[in-house]
Amino acid sequence: MKKIALILDTKVDSGGALGMCLTKINYIKKLSGVNLVVITTYKSTSDLLKKEYKINNFFYNKNSIINRFINFFFRLKISSISSLETCLKKLKIDKIFFITPSYLNILIKKIDYNYTVFDLSHLDKRLINLSEHDIKTRRIRDLSYEEASKYAKFIIIGTSENKDFFKKYYKCSPEKLKVIKFVPYICTLKDINNKISSSDQLFKNFLLYPAQYWEHKNHKFLINFFNKFGTIDKLKNITLVCTGYDKGQLKYLKELVNSKNLNKKIKLLNYVSDEELKLLYKNSIGVVFPSLIGSHSFPLYEAFYFKKPIFYNEDILSKEFKELVYLIDIKSEQDLYNKISSFLDNKIKSQKIINNAEKKFYQIFNEEKIINQLKFVLIDN
Repeated sequence: MKKIALILDTKVDSGGALGMCLTKINYIKKLSGVNLVVITTYKSTSDLLKKEYKINNFFYNKNSIINRFINFFFRLKISSISSLETCLKKLKIDKIFFITPSYLNILIKKIDYNYTVFDLSHLDKRLINLSEHDIKTRRIRDLSYEEASKYAKFIIIGTSENKDFFKKYYKCSPEKLKVIKFVPYICTLKDINNKISSSDQLFKNFLLYPAQYWEHKNHKFLINFFNKFGTIDKLKNITLVCTGYDKGQLKYLKELVNSKNLNKKIKLLNYVSDEELKLLYKNSIGVVFPSLIGSHSFPLYEAFYFKKPIFYNEDILSKEFKELVYLIDIKSEQDLYNKISSFLDNKIKSQKIINNAEKKFYQIFNEEKIINQLKFVLIDN
């Protein structure tokens, strides 16, 4: 029986990344012939998994002085083994699966590992000035991706376009790259109740944008949109609800909303629980996604699952989904208004798009297919 370490190198406030880890863990648990060890690298994440999700895990403190000291000498080739690999060997690990992108793969030389790539946005020159894409962040990500392209057994990636780009840019063997998608965690939750308890009018007729408050999530576009079109007949009774962790933009966005007198049109919520987010989806009239990053995303799949239209940045969306959404030009607030008007005015077309999107969701997230894909990369090879 193989002993496989699932390395979860992400913080509690990663939002979608943590949700993806939860679904991966649940899928992999269904494989026979494996002994799983979940390894976390942040104490808050370790505690959350134990308390909220009942997932036992081993905490490897990557930031401890001793571990950083040993790993520094390993990278200088003074030490023959890193502290991480020493830890894994003590746990008698046969194989590693980095279920989030992680620079820790550069510390692995003697144990086979699989790697995960979420996106390649750090290579997009249009995004180079984003605070979240500073030089250090881009350099570290590049280094870990180069390392994975050389030494990973398999690399799990979300779309065919990203697979082709990764292969070309990092000169990676195509046999290593496997396109596997994972169902959003909230789509696996059982219903608790069907109504939002809040009496706030903003929850009556709203568009939803579930996204962390990063600069690249482009909330400003939506604020400008409602400032320009919010009082027009078709939108006068429609509001916007945003939810996510603050990544440095929330104070600025709140000030912008206030300066434009949009407090009654736009509600900027903090992060909400999985159950609350599920209720927001069910009670929304649609989902907006003007982000600068995301060829595919959890909000995309969640909109499909909850049978909601989604208005998605046309510049970033993978071609396999372009017939299933309302594509929007994020350089034009007018275009978003036109697409919302089309949705409201043409119910037959709208319902056809929603129905096709729902079918696509169940085609993609066929549990038997995903488990067989995981079996191939984790057990059979």
